Amino acid sequence: MGAALGALVAAVDDAVAVPVRELCAAELQVLIAGVQAEADRLVGWVSCAAGQLAAAGAGRVATDDGGDRSVAGWLAEATRTSVGSAGSRLRVSTALRDLPLVAQAVLDGVLTQEQAAVLARLVGRIPTSSLLEVEPQMIEVAAGRDPSALAQWVRHLIATHCEPSLDADEARAHERRHLTTRRGADGSVRGAFSLAAGDAEPVLTALEALSRRQGDADTRSAGQRRADALAELAERALRAEEDLPAHGGHRPQISYVLPADWAARSSCTDCRPCAEHAPAAFADTVVASLPGHAGVPAEHGCATGAWTGPATRSRVEALLCDARITRVLLETTGQVRGLQTLTDTVTPSQRRALAARDLGCAARGCTRPPATCDAHHLLEISRGGATTLSNLVLLCRRHHVLWHRGQLRLTDLHVPWLRATSGREPPDGDRLHRPRPAVLIR
Repeated sequence: MGAALGALVAAVDDAVAVPVRELCAAELQVLIAGVQAEADRLVGWVSCAAGQLAAAGAGRVATDDGGDRSVAGWLAEATRTSVGSAGSRLRVSTALRDLPLVAQAVLDGVLTQEQAAVLARLVGRIPTSSLLEVEPQMIEVAAGRDPSALAQWVRHLIATHCEPSLDADEARAHERRHLTTRRGADGSVRGAFSLAAGDAEPVLTALEALSRRQGDADTRSAGQRRADALAELAERALRAEEDLPAHGGHRPQISYVLPADWAARSSCTDCRPCAEHAPAAFADTVVASLPGHAGVPAEHGCATGAWTGPATRSRVEALLCDARITRVLLETTGQVRGLQTLTDTVTPSQRRALAARDLGCAARGCTRPPATCDAHHLLEISRGGATTLSNLVLLCRRHHVLWHRGQLRLTDLHVPWLRATSGREPPDGDRLHRPRPAVLIR
């Protein structure tokens, strides 16, 4: 055995000594594929040997101080992995003792250790005699599929021949369900989630329907479309607020708090910013955030969402086009001085009329239905735009935000009613959507 290990070390030394920078692309491809294949065989051998070690010592190995420790702990240290990963590896190798041809296929390079681990899930669920009877065929199927596709095939086998076992898997997956989110320094939100198959089915079904490409002009990546679809799912749930449970005494709502002069800044034609609407000095804003100091702290100087913090003007303007607005007057100390109840920007009757006229998002190529669209003011409210049918158009949230960013114009919309009612061609988008002055930080 010592001679074999020495030869292996020498072979690895020779392989890593190859000057890869001097090789052409074709040579690198051959070398990478060959080395990876042999590495997979070695990984399989280590797992097989570890399983034999665990069986020989009843799961324990001797230590130098005369004691013993678990094989999983020792293997984790030897392979520089976690104890959990080592334990999982041992369980797979133990299961493969009942599938000798599969274990040998790994050593022969026919299957990878990952493929063999998927097949090992059948052990203990399907009678061993039945597995041994079709072991060569299982190897043939597994060799032609990647681990993900192979796992689906194995789940179908379990569901067909051992449904109670699949139920148990589903129950364990449901217990492990979770959703975690983390907010980045730029306000973006990242997260991870785990759902059991049954719980994931409606989620993936809805995401697939909402994440389809919207015409040839839709250049979003698949990941971007899925992210937009997830946001749209949440927006749809909030629109149907009567089906959501109350929280804090009222139905869930997307809420943003705006500074008192927020609208005035955008409507002021002389604002560069002008003296009246110029923000406080940067130093004053910082000091105002300290306890006991007067002034407007940073949290009150911009539009702020309850969950994600500062919001861009384009996002808030898109919401204001079709929102329920309440005004709360605060004293400099923060005490409430006045309250105005919620009012709808667009009335329900106007919404019904828009749905009948526009039939959905008016952006060319978009297929979003009326129920998922906002009522957008062509001439913004902050610039004196009226909430009338002639100044309203349906836009889905993505195209609505693009409009307020200046990336979508009137010529990008399908609005034949505007031409018919005015008797002229639609005006250029710049007349309805003029650039806004930047707000400078002093």
